[in-house]
Amino acid sequence: MARRQPSIAKRLPSRRGSMRPAEVSPELRERLDQARVLRDSRVRALWPRLEPGQQQVVLDPGAAVGHRYPLSSGEIAQLTGMSERQVRYWADRGLIVHWRKGSRRLFETVGLITAFSIANASQNELQFYRGVMEDPVVKLAAKVGMLTSLFASRLQDIEPSEAEELTAPLGELTHR
Repeated sequence: MARRQPSIAKRLPSRRGSMRPAEVSPELRERLDQARVLRDSRVRALWPRLEPGQQQVVLDPGAAVGHRYPLSSGEIAQLTGMSERQVRYWADRGLIVHWRKGSRRLFETVGLITAFSIANASQNELQFYRGVMEDPVVKLAAKVGMLTSLFASRLQDIEPSEAEELTAPLGELTHR
């Protein structure tokens, strides 16, 4: 009868107690948080509204700026056609997601997607976003109620399959 070889785990010396969980730097933690935001349905809803060239830049910013993520405020401005001041304004108000390294704002994929969306927006849309960001929560709730009512009335005029496609992202938001 052949003797069985001990498993590799039994042959290796025990290292219990010598391994500690990896420490995550604050920078890496912020970058990981950016990745979580990218899975958010609100951000995914912006993707189809980007132009094909913008989508390509999001997927490979290295072709345009010479390196991968993170991108600086200046690089976001260069890619989107906004000024650096506009990028800082929207980033500081929380619309363009970013993280900081010292005093520098750094942007990952989700920041570039939202920056392109802002660059593509009309002046009326930008004023609406500004109002939503600055209004007290009570007024914001009233605006959301009004938008919901308007949205419901518009849905009455479209096909059921189109309505389902349009309302699916809203359903995802309510189940968070």
